[in-house]
Amino acid sequence: MAKRYIIIITALLILTGTSVYAEAAERRVVLDIEGMSTPLCPIAVKKSLTDIEGVRDVEVSLEENNARFTVEDSVADKTLMDAVKKAGPFKVKVVGEK
Repeated sequence: MAKRYIIIITALLILTGTSVYAEAAERRVVLDIEGMSTPLCPIAVKKSLTDIEGVRDVEVSLEENNARFTVEDSVADKTLMDAVKKAGPFKVKVVGEK
């Protein structure tokens, strides 16, 4: 009996386009990264940031010495900065958010 209710509720959710998962709030972040000196640095920083669950659309610029990306609000700035520091001997700070 309970299985039938689960099937009916699931079908109704699918038909109405309702998701059982809430969409997480996100923000755009810009990190100033001091110390990137070779073309491999942005690759390491991007890999380190994309390994964090909730981070997406990462762009790292060697020329501008920064990283821009979208992140879920639940991810702390310290987590982001620690990930960059883990990628190399960089100094990092948050310089912008939307």
